[in-house]
Amino acid sequence: MEISMIAAMVTACASILIAIMAYWLNHQGETRRSLRKAQIDRVSSQLKDLYGPLLVLTETNEKAWREYCRRYILPIGVGPTEIPLPELEEARWRMWVEAVFAPTAQKMRDIITARGDLIIGGEMPPVVLEFCAHAATYDALLTNWDGVGPSKSTLIRHPGNRFLSYVRESYGLLKAEQALLLKVAREVGRFEFNQSAR
Repeated sequence: MEISMIAAMVTACASILIAIMAYWLNHQGETRRSLRKAQIDRVSSQLKDLYGPLLVLTETNEKAWREYCRRYILPIGVGPTEIPLPELEEARWRMWVEAVFAPTAQKMRDIITARGDLIIGGEMPPVVLEFCAHAATYDALLTNWDGVGPSKSTLIRHPGNRFLSYVRESYGLLKAEQALLLKVAREVGRFEFNQSAR
């Protein structure tokens, strides 16, 4: 009787231990899945809500600026830059600023302001802050167009290719990270499916 009782206790203890281990392993698996999902969701949000729209607007603005320069601006060193623009050129420049450059810059600034929590890294990159300061000066330019100086330009210059490069590189890094995270999630999912099918 004692042997059968000991055997029953060992069996019960082994069953409890197996149940605890199964629960712990399942919990660990769920925690890893939750973390992977959170990583995928964050990167997807960074792309969808911040860097994707910024890339489209930045590229669009860059193409518009290059075309404007190609058609209407004299090469550097040809003609004075701080003299008032002829009336036709000033009207053209004002139209481009009001219709293209300022609204696009302000949309980008609004996206950055609204979704700055999605910026890669722990701090706001200086080039992003420079761009936001530039975009903010469009407000003053448009409010007091007739009172500004002869160049009719923003007080803070656009950071140029540094901002475009930052947005392009960040978008590319996030797309690569997203692809890797999704690949790992698919492989883990296949492995778990194969394990459960056995």
